[in-house]
Amino acid sequence: MDPSASVQPPAPTFQEAFIALLSLAPGPVFPRARQLYLRKYPLEGSPAQLEAQACQSRFRSFLLQEEIQEGSDGVYRVRAAAFAVVHWHAPQTNPADYLTYLRQRWLLEPEDLELQSDQWFRGGGAYARFTAPAVYERQGASQLRLSLAQAPHPSSS
Repeated sequence: MDPSASVQPPAPTFQEAFIALLSLAPGPVFPRARQLYLRKYPLEGSPAQLEAQACQSRFRSFLLQEEIQEGSDGVYRVRAAAFAVVHWHAPQTNPADYLTYLRQRWLLEPEDLELQSDQWFRGGGAYARFTAPAVYERQGASQLRLSLAQAPHPSSS
């Protein structure tokens, strides 16, 4: 057996995971679809990627709030305003458990971790809110927004 066949690629950094998540998310011109996507898919990857990982964690990280800035040059920038670390379909746990996960998985030490009283899912999933620096940039959002704004309204034809 080839020993290199079992070598796993390195896990992405927090910033790389943030970029990967947003590169697949619906654009800002579709806010409802974007919000649903960001509430469903964690930074750790798609469900298939999570299943393929040898070690399943009881925590997942999600983008909770974002600030979107659109430049006149057609570039839009997304800055993370807040993240959630979710205790996957489980009750609230202590802050140290969330911090341990963030430290081990993402090398993060957020000082503003705050347990939340509501659930991430209808049937459970306690979570904590935190901030961490993350930025995503993409060319072309303005062009899409402009083309949608200039398109004739269906009732005006």
